[in-house]
Amino acid sequence: MSRGAQTEQSAQVRGVAILDRLVVEGKVSPSLYDEVVIHAQRTQSTAEESILQLGLLSEAELLKYIAGLYKTRFVGSEKLAKAGVDPWLLGKVPKKLAKRLTAFPILYDARTRTLSVVAADVSDDDVRQQMQFATGARDVKVYVAREAAIRAAIAKHYDQNNGPFEMLLSGASSRKVRSSRESDPVPGWGQVFEEQDGQLVQRRRAISLEMEEAANDQQLEPQSEEPPPKTHPRAAQGRALIEPLSAPAQADDLAVSPEVYLETLSVLVTLIEQLNQDRGGHSMRVARICKQLGERIRLTLPQVQGILIAAYLHDLGVSASSHVTPFDAAHDDAKREAARRVYTAPSRLLESVALPEAAVNALRHRFERFDGKGFPERLSGKDVPLGARVLAVAESYIDLTQNKANVLGRRLPAEDACDALDQHKGTAFDPAVVDWLRHIVLSDGVNTGMLSTRHRVLVVDPDPEETAVLEVQFASQGYEVVIERSIEAALRALRAEKFDVVISEVRLADGDGFTLLRRLRESTHGSVPLMFLTSERAQASVNRGLELGASDYVVKPASAAVVVAKAGRIVGDEPPKKTGARGVSGSLQEMALPDVIQILANGRKSGRLQVSSGTLHGVLMFQDGSIHDATFGDLHGAEAVYGILRLTEGDFALEPDSTPVEDAIGIPTHHLLLEAMRRLDEEQR
Repeated sequence: MSRGAQTEQSAQVRGVAILDRLVVEGKVSPSLYDEVVIHAQRTQSTAEESILQLGLLSEAELLKYIAGLYKTRFVGSEKLAKAGVDPWLLGKVPKKLAKRLTAFPILYDARTRTLSVVAADVSDDDVRQQMQFATGARDVKVYVAREAAIRAAIAKHYDQNNGPFEMLLSGASSRKVRSSRESDPVPGWGQVFEEQDGQLVQRRRAISLEMEEAANDQQLEPQSEEPPPKTHPRAAQGRALIEPLSAPAQADDLAVSPEVYLETLSVLVTLIEQLNQDRGGHSMRVARICKQLGERIRLTLPQVQGILIAAYLHDLGVSASSHVTPFDAAHDDAKREAARRVYTAPSRLLESVALPEAAVNALRHRFERFDGKGFPERLSGKDVPLGARVLAVAESYIDLTQNKANVLGRRLPAEDACDALDQHKGTAFDPAVVDWLRHIVLSDGVNTGMLSTRHRVLVVDPDPEETAVLEVQFASQGYEVVIERSIEAALRALRAEKFDVVISEVRLADGDGFTLLRRLRESTHGSVPLMFLTSERAQASVNRGLELGASDYVVKPASAAVVVAKAGRIVGDEPPKKTGARGVSGSLQEMALPDVIQILANGRKSGRLQVSSGTLHGVLMFQDGSIHDATFGDLHGAEAVYGILRLTEGDFALEPDSTPVEDAIGIPTHHLLLEAMRRLDEEQR
């Protein structure tokens, strides 16, 4: 079968991404790939279920493997069959919801309000969100289980039908399948195997219902040397279901801060990349852009750190000749196939490392496309992890501006690179992330923060992605934007600063937007106009908002350009025009000098960067983004660069100048930055 036909055929099978990984890692023979896919199509099951039915892996092997991928635990079919579930919990999770999600609740800890569920697809965020909404849980832990076992559990506990479990555990063969995931539970087909002394043997038949009830108390004890906490007996049973994954203990003296961890990754990866002249400093540059994008989108610090880890590691194990970016894959079909062969390299090399979930998702899904035509899982839009969308854009931009061997065959100026990415907005890339990149890397984006005659808008919304799209649109029209997530934070911002308009969601973290509007009107700054931009579309909510004095009420989804236009009318005049390109300037407290240098390098800027801190004054001379010379007191050349990079307070300003500057240093800019960091590190020891 041709690769194209195989891809088209496997795309119709759920769970094929796991099959792909198993084949790549040698756990399933490539010669059996088609057999698994055909079997899954014929029986209308998942690829994972077909692997079990064909006896290629035992249930324990497969579930443990999947659990390891997603840093969770697993529940075997036998233990799930013996589980007792609190009727209260079953009442909270409707049968229809459990069947639709292929997920089943096993435990609720009332003290911590934590819900534990088993699911066939632990990567499906909808499972966590829907279960949390149904039960009111504060947190939801999702463990992996066999799909047939979950459907059997639904039949047993909602329909009092233990037949599916008996058939599943006995290995009885059945071809009576349904055509919908909403169908009744389908037992396992063919023989079910388990591992005993290294051999695959047929699983024994399930014990009778009478024996099952008698055995529950003996076989579902928590596997721990510590005495179990006092809790509901059902909770103790639920905890005993979950198989722990083996992991090395972490000694306290080995604990390091995230900053040290990231800096170590940066230095090690940069040193590895020095072996290739064209790739030197690539991952460090990608990480810097990812950091700026994450901070502009207002991601949490752990989210940004997870994306940074992925940025440092995304090329690990990939040779220079095999290197492919998401832009390459979108631009050239041959490159896309090459990416399919190598994209798992970092994950496979670091399989035993407990990377943060944000890093794992970014590495795994960076070749997904916004239009759903990417791989490995054909995710689309916001279903693609945000870290993967950020990494895809940042990696592509750095490659276009720094690698002369990129798919276009030449290094592009920053603006041309942004234009190239624009051609794939909404298809390969998230439009909002591409817009933010342009805003960050071009000089107008840096200068926007320095303008003094702009309108100021306060956006109050708990969703980082919604506010990111809105913020870039406002910023492109010359507004200064402040983002807050809650009522109290918004009121503090209003007390501390002057705003021309407030844009608020109705559904906020600590109440509703109506409360914010009422308290705003009761305060000393009550004249500030407020416009609702919300997913709450009920007519009663619209009426209430307008009755309370909202200037407008806009229902999501709404064009960001329309929202900005409405805000402009509310303010009472046209938004101020952006100024023309000027020299970059600012404070070192707001933007670190390495970040300034990186922006100038990415934008291939030429000119003199003046840096002042008290009585100290230095000059960095740039030519097409590279530092060609420097002065700092009595120091010149590279030593002057290292001296200037020690400054953390003061001001900087770039005076654009296209006059050619002789390269008196002869060291690549990223090498200068790396050596400066090494010297600073030695001084601080």
